[in-house]
Amino acid sequence: MEWIDLLRCPRTGGKLQLDSDAKTVLVEHSDITYPVIDGVVDFCGSTRDKVSMAYDKVADRYDAILTRPRMLTRICNTVVWGFSDDRTYADTVLSYLPSEFEGVLLDVPVGTGVFTSPFYAKFPKAIIIGVDLSMNILKTAAERFERDGLKNVFLLRADAANLPLRNDAVDLVLSMNGWHVFADKQRTAAEIARVLRKQGTLVACGYVKDARKLSDWFVRHFGARNGFFNPPFFEQADLAAHFKGFTIIREGSVKSLAYLEALKEAKQKDRTIE
Repeated sequence: MEWIDLLRCPRTGGKLQLDSDAKTVLVEHSDITYPVIDGVVDFCGSTRDKVSMAYDKVADRYDAILTRPRMLTRICNTVVWGFSDDRTYADTVLSYLPSEFEGVLLDVPVGTGVFTSPFYAKFPKAIIIGVDLSMNILKTAAERFERDGLKNVFLLRADAANLPLRNDAVDLVLSMNGWHVFADKQRTAAEIARVLRKQGTLVACGYVKDARKLSDWFVRHFGARNGFFNPPFFEQADLAAHFKGFTIIREGSVKSLAYLEALKEAKQKDRTIE
């Protein structure tokens, strides 16, 4: 199966196909089209929101912020988060991924691939679909995956609360630092459940409140105000209720960052497009 066969139009639910020059995605039985920009299929068009604009602005230095912070930034990170850079928990979260994988993996939000690209290189037979709302972040990711020689990663600019994927199309979902950014958390969780096959796996991590006061202060007064975080926020104890239809099989935390691995329960009602 080709990657395009896993997708559906987020507006009509119709099947999609690439045109002959791979610059436009066509919707079956419709005049709706979606452009392919620098290798990224854009399902959002002119949509501009606070979150995507915030990440667009920092895309050129995003990787350095995460992995090569300057001394002052490292000190600030340690004070605010309790650790100096994101590798502290990223390696733990990614260790939840299988050592071998040949199915369909959805990465939402995919970010720039700074942590995931080395892992995806181990999955040459997989189909990996990355979704994000920031076009500049996606362009950075596209450059990285191409530079790293990954031909099986396909990038989409799309709303996580209205994923352009068919029901039960995905075997594994990775969502790093997603739940504190998603605007419609309930609908996004339902969408992840919809596109994930029965007994499929979700690996996720993100910020949780009331674990560290300095982190909560930073999120409230800087992160949320500038579009990098999206309220409402929840505690680690709320995760099971948030991911309805999933059974959490293991979870943990580093300060105010929590992570989990969960299985989609067998009895699920797939949500249709509204």
